[in-house]
Amino acid sequence: MHGLYGIIDTSASPQRSHADLCRAYLAADVRWLQLRMKGASEEEVERVLLELLPSVRAAGATLILNDHVALAARHAGVGVHGGQDDLDPVEARRILGPDRVLGLSTHSVEDLQAAAALPIDYVGFGPVFTAAGKHRSAGDLRPAMQARGTAGLKAALEVATVPLVAIGGVDENNIDDVVGAGARCVAVIAAVATAADPRTAACALQRAFER
Repeated sequence: MHGLYGIIDTSASPQRSHADLCRAYLAADVRWLQLRMKGASEEEVERVLLELLPSVRAAGATLILNDHVALAARHAGVGVHGGQDDLDPVEARRILGPDRVLGLSTHSVEDLQAAAALPIDYVGFGPVFTAAGKHRSAGDLRPAMQARGTAGLKAALEVATVPLVAIGGVDENNIDDVVGAGARCVAVIAAVATAADPRTAACALQRAFER
């Protein structure tokens, strides 16, 4: 995994559609996309999934669902990402089979050490700077997690046994620090979703990453 990992989440920008954000990421040649619709019904998630899949497949990109393992299993090539409290990776792998992408959120070295024994393909690690961009569903009142910083990211990269995606407050102003710490894949949410022009923002972030 390399480059930007685009999270398609409209909770911070309800004036935009999931398709708008998907097009912005694909225009920036992003190859890893996650559809994140916390609080939505499975029927609504599937409707959006079916809307996005043709363009994602045509671009040769991979679409990953946040949670919704059974739904992902019904659509060829769709992967799954889950949080520590949202996903049983062993059961998810049983449902998905061996060839789908399966990711897990981690927040500490201990999480990463435990993940080494799980049947997953990558881990998300963060928040590196802030969790403010990880928009939650209505009614989720959990406090924001403490930022791990680039020092925490470096420590995580030293123990990760699968590719690591850095996440949490990454934008054009700090992406150089994240890549400088060793990250080879970086997730973005608010930096694109809340930008005046999501396509321009995604392209700028991709260029910054490659630089």
